[in-house]
Amino acid sequence: MIRSRAQLLAMASMFPWALLLAQADTTAIQWSGDERALRFLEEYPGSDQVIEGYRVQIFLGAKVDAVRTRQGFLLKHPDIPAYLSYLAPNFRIRVGDLRDRISAERLRHELKEEQPGCYVVQDRIEPPRLPEASMP
Repeated sequence: MIRSRAQLLAMASMFPWALLLAQADTTAIQWSGDERALRFLEEYPGSDQVIEGYRVQIFLGAKVDAVRTRQGFLLKHPDIPAYLSYLAPNFRIRVGDLRDRISAERLRHELKEEQPGCYVVQDRIEPPRLPEASMP
């Protein structure tokens, strides 16, 4: 039985604390789950991801006019994506990748002076890109 505080400290000093601390490697993660989850995490960033959302259609017509409209739009709004698609017999330009109808209506309201016939459409959108993580 330990009789004094000094004996307790003496016993604690004999414990190999250095070995315990040396084994604490916090840089590596050991996975013990299903291997399919690891494959999913590796493949997901490169996969073609789309989700249901909204865009604003600003043009429907001939290909030459559609290309011109898209280029002009991207010059004025480089931060808003613009997509050219074909729906026989016309080409259409849809802009934005908006998750909800309210955001799409806001964008339509902002664009209605320069694109008076624009309207909101439900579409498959690309999810917003995550910012690049900086490594310490």
